[in-house]
Amino acid sequence: MCCVTGTRAEARECAFSDHLQGASQDNHTVRCSQGFACFGLWEQTGREVVLLKQGCWTSQPDCLSDHCLVTAPPAHIHKGSYRFCCCSQDLCNRHFTEAPVSAAPPVLQYTGETRCHPLPQNRHSRQMAGAVTLVSLLFCGYRLFTGQYRVPTPPPRSVQSSYAYTIYLYWLIGRGRYSCVYLGTLNERSVAVKVYSSAHRQKYINEHYIYSLLSLQQQPSITHFLCADERVDSEGDTQFLIVMDHYAHGCLSHFLSHTSVDWTSCCRMMHGITRGLSFLHSEVLTGDESKPALAHRDVSSTNVLVRSDLSCVLSDFSLSMSLARDPRHLHGDGDSVAISEVGTLRYLAPELLAGALDLHEYGTALKQVDVYALGLLFWEAFRRCHDLFLGRPAPHFQLAFDSELGQEPSLEDMHMLVVRDKSRPCFPLEWRDNISVLRQLKDTMEDCWDQDAEARLSAHCVEERLSSPTVLHDVSQQVD
Repeated sequence: MCCVTGTRAEARECAFSDHLQGASQDNHTVRCSQGFACFGLWEQTGREVVLLKQGCWTSQPDCLSDHCLVTAPPAHIHKGSYRFCCCSQDLCNRHFTEAPVSAAPPVLQYTGETRCHPLPQNRHSRQMAGAVTLVSLLFCGYRLFTGQYRVPTPPPRSVQSSYAYTIYLYWLIGRGRYSCVYLGTLNERSVAVKVYSSAHRQKYINEHYIYSLLSLQQQPSITHFLCADERVDSEGDTQFLIVMDHYAHGCLSHFLSHTSVDWTSCCRMMHGITRGLSFLHSEVLTGDESKPALAHRDVSSTNVLVRSDLSCVLSDFSLSMSLARDPRHLHGDGDSVAISEVGTLRYLAPELLAGALDLHEYGTALKQVDVYALGLLFWEAFRRCHDLFLGRPAPHFQLAFDSELGQEPSLEDMHMLVVRDKSRPCFPLEWRDNISVLRQLKDTMEDCWDQDAEARLSAHCVEERLSSPTVLHDVSQQVD
């Protein structure tokens, strides 16, 4: 059942340009989703300051100003050659203002010789290390859309060994319910560092455990884990670190909020997500390597990261669980955990909202919950495919149920909409049923978010549908 589209909150208007891609697009603007800020990036070459990029940015505490204020001291940005700022007023990113160096926050430096616990790698994963271009540390963080990075030789593989390393945490680039994510470096390698407080130690243990299973296969659609560690901060509190590759375009929701994609790119993005989820759900037994079936339990567009080639990886396994072990116990120690612990509210399946998850067949039930959320991700992504809207631009990015319930839906509202009314996001009028590829795409979404959990597709089946020749055919030849 398609819901009635409601009134959407006013979006932020930002100056937009992208000279990094070789395009000259001055004096353009872009509408950003509610809750997003504006940003600008400039490079100083001699006495001249050159505009590189402007657009939408995930709103953070540093972005609340009415003016685009550069707060980083020049020494932290590639010898002062780059200027980044973000702000929260319409068109506030047309120009930037320098802040006094004394007002800049210090770089958080964490150094020491300790056990970082890199995970074992098989011979296939060792062959995957390649070389990509090294760019400045802070520029990498704020380039979430274009950067590529040089990957040095991996650290020692033995979990038992210690090695000296230096971690710098430069900027906060993400914040979730249980952790914060910083742009950083590990021995000159650009990385994302996920920091858990001691209050969420169990989530850290769980995620580290899940990565220990996934590392055996080095699946390309899963976030690349580097190492884990713990430290004591300046106030004496213990923090727990998960160190991962840094992905150039950030999370999927951020990327789609300022960029539309063609049909081929959108299929590649969703195929990566689906392949990653199919891998999670599968039990793998190959020689001396094994992986139990896993449930992600928090599939959302903020938990998908986008590479520079627009392929996608699944991330954030703090709520994930093995389906081969006692569900009453969390991985790593004996603390109890609720099997139906919720993920992101707007992506919750109707059986979770109704408290009716099948605990007797919890493995199958949790996979079905993941696939329901996958269907919503398909809707979010393909609405930003401009090939499906020939004759006009793709609609502005929306999270699932954003039009109906806004940015912060309540549990009661979600229950009423999804469980009682059986509503799902509306398909655009341009997606006509007489076009075979669009009919197949809509059928796949509906088969993922079916009200009856047992009627939903498996992730593997979704992957096969997305790989079929019909779907991969040039959609522009059918849509007119």
